[in-house]
Amino acid sequence: MNRAGSIKREGDTWFFVVDVGNGAGQRRQVRKRGFATKREARAALTEALGELQRGTYVRPQRITVAAYLDDWLASRTTVGLRPSTIAGYHNIIRRHVRPVLGDVFLQDLMPQDLDRLYADLLAGKRSGRPLARRTVRYIHTVLGKALRDAVRTDLIARNVARRATPPSAASARSPEMSVWTPDELREFLEVSAGSHHAAMLRVAALTGLRRSELCGLRWQDVDLTALRLVVRQAITTADHVPVAGETKTTRSRRPVDLDATTAAVLRAHRKCQREERLLLGPGWRDSGLVFTMPDGSAWHPDVITRAFARLVERSGLPRIRLHDLRHTHATHLLAAGINVRVVSERLGHASTAFTLDVYGHVLPGQQADAAAAAAALVDR
Repeated sequence: MNRAGSIKREGDTWFFVVDVGNGAGQRRQVRKRGFATKREARAALTEALGELQRGTYVRPQRITVAAYLDDWLASRTTVGLRPSTIAGYHNIIRRHVRPVLGDVFLQDLMPQDLDRLYADLLAGKRSGRPLARRTVRYIHTVLGKALRDAVRTDLIARNVARRATPPSAASARSPEMSVWTPDELREFLEVSAGSHHAAMLRVAALTGLRRSELCGLRWQDVDLTALRLVVRQAITTADHVPVAGETKTTRSRRPVDLDATTAAVLRAHRKCQREERLLLGPGWRDSGLVFTMPDGSAWHPDVITRAFARLVERSGLPRIRLHDLRHTHATHLLAAGINVRVVSERLGHASTAFTLDVYGHVLPGQQADAAAAAAALVDR
């Protein structure tokens, strides 16, 4: 028996009773049930008493993980997240979290519950197909954000995701990128020259724009005289529907200079687009986009990915992803000796450090060059 609480048995389980008060000097007792052993109940009581002492105690509430996550997801629309990000949250919670943890009471959630979830997802026990370590770590990140907000709103006392063990950041990195050599890229651009996507793929390969940025690029943001475009919007997908919105990050909104040949390709593309507009007449949809379907409407980003894959197969070149055109551009710039800060700004990376982390392996000879340069200053 503890002065402020007690432990009791109820059938095959144990529970504790604790005096929490009501803020007006009156007694108020709270019970927490469901402990398998007396030791577990005593440990939980000790923790509750410590929280009372520190002023961090959270009164027990019978809200399930599923109910809380539903409310949390609904609140995400007001915090400035992109629709595609919110749709991604909905998808992973619906597919991977609710079926396993949905019925667990939020305040009963333990770090080991998350550890078991991650282990099962990595092993493919739920879906029959193992999830990538990167995906599982992303699920952990989303749960961590949701539980952090639950702590902030006094629904739980601590964020158990901080005590769980997801796949490490190093092991969850993206698969190693594949890039084309300059000769391979030149060959691909020749093969794709007659396709409807030729201009878009040329811009992708010579600017490093993301797929979403290519799909969202508007003519009002392109100055072919000054040889420059400005990335101001992106088209992503939410529940498989294209949605125009803000770019991925603040740094993604950026000017990108064009080479003369790419500008010429865009001029020819604009001329063809205007001819299509005249042919369709009232049927033309004036989206203002640079790269459109034959009727002027926006491309679905997934259509671009599939079209690129078909062109790669037709070319007979080593298979790479559409996003690898971005990696190819960055690799070529760094190999040509372009300052990493310029490359980082051109790609819209969050920092130069991130660029170095992703592409540092491209410059294995720079250490030797630096050593030789330092020695030349001393030994001349």
